[in-house]
Amino acid sequence: MAVSLFRLRQICIVLVVCLSVFYLLSAGWTYNHIDLEESDWVVKQKNSKLVNESPLSGFDPTPNEQKSASLLKHDDIDVVIVNSDSRISADAGANRATSNAATTYSFNQTKCNIPKLNIDSPEVSRFFKPATPLNCNKAASNWVYLDQDGKVVFSKERKSARCSVSYFQRKDDNTNSYEPYVDLHEGDLMKQDFARVKCMDGIHKWSSLLISIAENGSLKKKLEDKKSDNPNVLDVYFLGFDSLSQMSFRRKLKKTVKVLEDVIGSVVLNGYNIVGDGTPQAFIPILTAQTEVELPLTRKRFKEANYVDDVYPFIWKNFSDAGYVTAYGEDAFNIGTFTYRLKGFRYQPTDHYTRTFFKDVEESIGYGVRCIGSVPLHRMWLDYARNFMRIYQDLPRFLLLHQSILSHDDINLVEVEDEDVANHLTQMQNEGLFDNALVIVMADHGHRFAKLRQTQQGQLEERLPFFSISLPRRFRNTDIGALMHKNLLSNVDRLSTPFDIHATLMDILHVPSLEQLRTVQNPSQKRSLSLFRPMTEDRSCDQAGVEPHWCSCLDWQDSLKEPEDAAISNKLANIVVQVINEQLRNVTDLCAPLLLDNLIQAKK
Repeated sequence: MAVSLFRLRQICIVLVVCLSVFYLLSAGWTYNHIDLEESDWVVKQKNSKLVNESPLSGFDPTPNEQKSASLLKHDDIDVVIVNSDSRISADAGANRATSNAATTYSFNQTKCNIPKLNIDSPEVSRFFKPATPLNCNKAASNWVYLDQDGKVVFSKERKSARCSVSYFQRKDDNTNSYEPYVDLHEGDLMKQDFARVKCMDGIHKWSSLLISIAENGSLKKKLEDKKSDNPNVLDVYFLGFDSLSQMSFRRKLKKTVKVLEDVIGSVVLNGYNIVGDGTPQAFIPILTAQTEVELPLTRKRFKEANYVDDVYPFIWKNFSDAGYVTAYGEDAFNIGTFTYRLKGFRYQPTDHYTRTFFKDVEESIGYGVRCIGSVPLHRMWLDYARNFMRIYQDLPRFLLLHQSILSHDDINLVEVEDEDVANHLTQMQNEGLFDNALVIVMADHGHRFAKLRQTQQGQLEERLPFFSISLPRRFRNTDIGALMHKNLLSNVDRLSTPFDIHATLMDILHVPSLEQLRTVQNPSQKRSLSLFRPMTEDRSCDQAGVEPHWCSCLDWQDSLKEPEDAAISNKLANIVVQVINEQLRNVTDLCAPLLLDNLIQAKK
């Protein structure tokens, strides 16, 4: 019964997806599949010109696949449901293109018209309300802090406390190793990034966790020997937020947006469109220029799965090879981008890596924690980013931090850190830490689970996350920098994707010539286009690698107005009901057959 109900839930979730796919077909498009987080739904027309190219052409399921696959025929429509785990095998990436060419499928190749969304739309405004401020002060004040140099400071009330510290390191992605406790004194310098601390003051006890950037002397010396004399070498500061559309980012982080646009000079991409569902489908293209299904299998539920660092060409490796010191981190151990569904890293991926710390946070305090004692966790997070940029300021730096805790599960809560993020960015700018840095502040996608997502605007907002880029003013005053900035401004309202961010980062690593910066990129020749080079106005979702389901350029229309459209809509709705009944055929003693009562909404 539980399995059947779970399966029913899966089917209901993708009902709207099926309707959407059918109308792409009925409008003259042919589209062979939609990939969801855990299941693939395939709707195909017989005699379609793409039938021979369909992943189900000649589909011969294995015994395991037979258990989870069904085929339902209805006139000229086949609906095939296949569990994707059975279809993505160990050689799933074997047939990926060897070049960065766009994948090809046939649907309307017209100019992309990015929707102009109303930030105060009545359709969605009812979901937003002021967030309750964090109250970390209800906990006892922390006894031990770290200053900006990573030195230990005792609180005024606990100067007489006796404290000890245990440093810990990554053993693997799911295990830490801990050193014995040693005495800790005020003024001591953090020897490693992460530590447990415990103190006694008379009969009173206190314990907590510390996080900072401990300078790696041997790494610094090695990278100094590789340091380039090229004046155009730029740092990369990449700060990500989970589940924030551009509209939601502007609603909830108003002070941050003002600092980005007015103080730092960031350019916000109005045409930035996701290419898949969830955080991995945002960051895998950014970091590798490929998709999960184009790369070798890394899903940890498979025995033959690879570690991601064994098979993914992460761009931070390119920066490391070029002499950059690197840092990567997320603030949620349990839902890590490369560790939740995927197998994770065999080796520590970057020079500094925060998963080690957040494992201890979630085990000792719990998932979703917002305070470490009396200090907001997001402030410690921002301090970590600042310390990295400050401690290694004599070296080129690549920093990528992604934050989930305040925004993944709540559409309003992220507002509580607006002032802190704005102050952090302002401080970084005033201290000169952005003088030589490409600054990216972005979100992976819009909200995927909130009630907002049930509205048409919410569905579009999911596909249009916030993404801002800034080149440093010093660099913009050079001939090359000025042209790169000019091209960036020209591309603000053009379709862009995570694939393009990879090409854009590569142009930081290998700065283009003036001739290259004047040459319009051909979207028919490659999928990843740099935002620092000219892009065509008529680029389509097809060319950009955006499947129809995710393409925000499509002009969705009511398909219940015209009789012919309404007939097709009801036909497909009945097919989906039949599919549900087929999935429940083994529990007819528990579940009555379903009938379509009324079709409320359908779009094409």
